Order: sequence, then C-alpha cells, then structure tokens
Amino acid sequence: MDTSKLTAPAYAEPLVGYRSRKAAQLCAWFAVRAGGQIEKLKLIKLIYLTEREHLSTFDDSMLLDELYSLPNGPICSSTLNGINGVIHTDVWDEFILRNGNIVVAMKAFSREELDDISEEEIGLAEKIWAKFGCMSSSQIRNYTHKNCPEYRELEVGRFPISYRDVLEAVGSENAVQIENEIADLRQAENILSCSE
Repeated sequence: MDTSKLTAPAYAEPLVGYRSRKAAQLCAWFAVRAGGQIEKLKLIKLIYLTEREHLSTFDDSMLLDELYSLPNGPICSSTLNGINGVIHTDVWDEFILRNGNIVVAMKAFSREELDDISEEEIGLAEKIWAKFGCMSSSQIRNYTHKNCPEYRELEVGRFPISYRDVLEAVGSENAVQIENEIADLRQAENILSCSE
C-alpha cells in the first residue's frame, strides 16, 4: 500500500494522476538553479509558468495538477501543498526543505538524480528560468497578474483555472480536445489505481 497517499488531509488530497515526485524534483531544480534556496512565492510562480509553457508547447500537462487563481496569482495547487508539507511528505522531504517562506534544495542534485523530469521538461524549465529567474517574487507575481489572462483577480479565496482556460489563453485551437484527453487520462489512472 502506498503510504504517501495517507499523509494528505482529505481537503488537500491531489487528483488521481498528479505527478508529485516530478513536481518535487522540479522544485528542487529551481532551488538549485537559484543557488540552493528560493522564496516560496517565486517558486510556485515558476512552477505554474513552466506548467503553462508545457501546455502551450506540447498540448499536454506536465504535472496533472489542479490550477487555481489565488490573491497572489495563479498556482499549481497540489504542488503548493507539497511545498507546504501537506501531501506526500515522504516524496517531498527527499528533495526540499522548508524554512518559513524559503524553500531549500536538500542538496545540489545531479541531472541523473532528477529522473522524473524529461530533457524536454528541463528545457522548458531553463526557458522559464532565463526569462523570470532574475525577477523578485513580487515582480513575477505582478507579471502573472498582467500576462496570464486565465487568472482571475481575487482579494480572498481561490477560483479554479481549467486546462481549457490556460490552453485558450496561450492560443491553442484544440483546448477542448486536450482538456478531454487530460480528463480521460485521469479516469484511466483512477481505474488502474482502483484495481491494484
């Protein structure tokens, strides 16, 4: 039995298919890229922008996360829960350490140790880092507010962002089809997990 699924409170349990280990490795990669540690707000924006770029480039989700608008901008929800130590701590603790609002890589990981991230995904992360790595947390937050039309401005709470919203915002002509394919993948993985 997978005990990592037992660590999440019911309200925070990720949807079937969420790539927790890949997300944890990507967070560690960004922290290493930033010199070993990174502000949590900046990190979650970099993750969101990488997921967004993956959807734009490959018409597919990298993390199969749930996306939301929050007062500080768009987020990948389960990834934020992983960063916060709410879900799959056995996975996340292998890659990052939390120190208040700072996320620290457990070590300077080699490329081989980040084996859940493909070369194409590293390439996208490099592209995002090249564009946004020099920005402060507030600058990247402000960027997402102004340049991610799928984001809904909020003062409190959260509002879901669908994959279709993101795909349409990045100009995909197949947004509905791709969103349906992602839903079908989740359903297939759910059936597989129930039969184990």
